[in-house]
Amino acid sequence: MANINDYAKNITPALYQKLATAVETGKWLDGAPLSEEQKAHSLQLVMAYQKEFNIEPDHFTIAQNGEIYMESKKVLKQQFADPDDNSEVHLINL
Repeated sequence: MANINDYAKNITPALYQKLATAVETGKWLDGAPLSEEQKAHSLQLVMAYQKEFNIEPDHFTIAQNGEIYMESKKVLKQQFADPDDNSEVHLINL
């Protein structure tokens, strides 16, 4: 394979998920920490995979067009709002 995009096209969704989790947590599934080089390479592979297969991108992921996908603040609030909670958020200074 010639480049990272070729690798991304050939990994399974399960392997992609394991790499994405490792990048997010900084650890492999067995708890071993990723080296800086592993983090960089894994992140590149995750982003390349998202560029190829991310049909319904989440906030701050790579969309199929290769650009970072961002939702508006209004949309994010709607996504994370509890439909059963009619109360407003109250902040308490500690």
